[in-house]
Amino acid sequence: MQLDPQQLTPQAAYKLLIGCVVPRPIAWISSVSAQGVHNLAPYSFFMGVCGDPPTIAFSAGPRQGKKKDTIRNIEWSRDFVVNVVDDSLAEQMNLSSAEYPPEVSEFTVTGVTPVPSVRVQAYRVAEAPISMECRLQQIIPVGNGPHSLVLGEIVYFHIRDDLYREGRIDMYTLHPVGRLAGHLYTRVHDIFEMKRPVDNYPG
Repeated sequence: MQLDPQQLTPQAAYKLLIGCVVPRPIAWISSVSAQGVHNLAPYSFFMGVCGDPPTIAFSAGPRQGKKKDTIRNIEWSRDFVVNVVDDSLAEQMNLSSAEYPPEVSEFTVTGVTPVPSVRVQAYRVAEAPISMECRLQQIIPVGNGPHSLVLGEIVYFHIRDDLYREGRIDMYTLHPVGRLAGHLYTRVHDIFEMKRPVDNYPG
């Protein structure tokens, strides 16, 4: 099978893309509006960018031709929080993905606990195993939508005590949830190790 993206509809290309790029980590983004409403929404076009300074990126497409609440909030406040979704939060995360009016807080809808952050205005999810307070670096328009590619510098980490071991996150304890395609998700329970080869190529 060979496919030319230019011969596909945008929807067909999107479905193909999200089925190829798997599994994807989920950034459960909390933000705050100019009216003081605390928003919470999941995004799986999400990745780490660099470690110095620690920086993440996520992408949000428009909804009905308009920017999503998350993007409008970040443009106003210049900050946000990335909350990590584990097994225990999967249902609440999914509930927050529905379309709600801007005046409705997904913290209330999902029943998770909003907690003030240390260095940003957006609240974090108390139940999240990891939360990363982020300060906006830039928003880059991408594609024909356009999507909003958000770059944020992590300015504060919140990590559950049992996850932090000698400067690293215990992957066997975290149990993060990943996004697949359609209505499918995956749980990370089967972990295996492969050490990087030593660079000893004689040529």
